[in-house]
Amino acid sequence: MKLKILLLCLLLSACIGGRGLRLTSVSWRDIPGWQDDNFREALPAILRTCERAPSDMVRFCQKLNSHVHDDNANLRRFFEQNLKPYRVTSYGSAQGKITGYYEAELTGSRERENGAQVPIYGLPENYEAGRKTDTREAIETQCANAPVIAWADDPVELFIAQVQGSGRLTTSDGEVIHLGYAGNNGYPFKGIGTILKEAGIQGVNSMPQIRKWLQDNPVEAKKYMRKNKRYIYFREIQGETPYGTAEVVLTPERSVAVDTTYIPLHTIMFLNTTKPDKTPVRKMVMAQDTGAAIKGAIRADYFFGHGEAAFQQAGHMNQVGSYYLLKIKD
Repeated sequence: MKLKILLLCLLLSACIGGRGLRLTSVSWRDIPGWQDDNFREALPAILRTCERAPSDMVRFCQKLNSHVHDDNANLRRFFEQNLKPYRVTSYGSAQGKITGYYEAELTGSRERENGAQVPIYGLPENYEAGRKTDTREAIETQCANAPVIAWADDPVELFIAQVQGSGRLTTSDGEVIHLGYAGNNGYPFKGIGTILKEAGIQGVNSMPQIRKWLQDNPVEAKKYMRKNKRYIYFREIQGETPYGTAEVVLTPERSVAVDTTYIPLHTIMFLNTTKPDKTPVRKMVMAQDTGAAIKGAIRADYFFGHGEAAFQQAGHMNQVGSYYLLKIKD
C-alpha cells in the first residue's frame, strides 16, 4: 500500500510538473481550517472554471452543477467525496511566499482632455506575442504604432494597472471602461519596489508607500518606472472583469495566480496563509491567473478585488503560506 501511494504521488508530481515539487496524500482533517471554510463562497470561482471546463473536469462539473448548494456542510461532503487532497512541498518545505493583487482603479477620458494625460494603448499593429520590441521608455516617448483605448489622468496609476494586469477607468461623466491584459513588449518584469530600493529610496516597503512616493516625486518617478522595461498593452472588455489567464472572471478572495510550471490553471486548491493584519486565510481557491513575478512551486498571488480597500490589502500582502492541491477523483 505504501509503495502504491508513493507511485501515485510520483505520477501526480510528474503530471503537475516542476522540478522540486512533491505531492503527499493527506486526509481532510490534516488541512488547517478545512472544516471552517464557507464553501458556498468558493462556488462562483469553481463554476466559472466549469463554464470553460477542461476535459478532466467535465464529469466533476456535471456532478457539481446537479448538486444542491444551499447547505455548507452538504457541499463540504460533496467535495470530500469527489476530491482528494495533497500537501504541496518543494525541496522539503511546505511554505512559500503569498502576495496579493487587485484590479486597479484609474480616472481619465475617452478623448484627451489635457496635456498631462497619458495614453492607454491597445495591441500594436503586427503584434507578435513574445517578440521583444520597444522598451517602456521608447513606447512612452515616441508615437507608438498602437490604438489608444483611453487617456489616464495619472501615469502612476496607469503603471500600477500595468503591474496588476487589469484596471477600471472611470470618466468624468461616469462611464467605466474595463481594461484587460492583451499583451506585452517582450521584456522581463522588474518590480518597482526593487528598483527604488536599488536606488537607495527609503520607506517604500509596500505598494501604498511606493504609490505615494511616485506621486510625490513625478520627475524621478518617470525615470524609475522606465527601468521596468516591460510594458503592458490592454484590451477593452465588455461586462464583468477582470479576466485571468484562464479566461474566466476572477472572484475576489477565491482566485489566485500561480506559476503554471508547477500548478496548472483550473486547479482546485486550499490556501493556508494570513492577511497583512494576521487574519487567517484558510479557504478553497482556484488557480485562474498567472503573473510575471509569480515564480515557484509554492508561490501564489491572492486576488483581493477592486477599490482602495483591495489596493491597501494587496499592497501590504507579503506573507508566508502553504497550500494543498485538491485533485478530482477518477
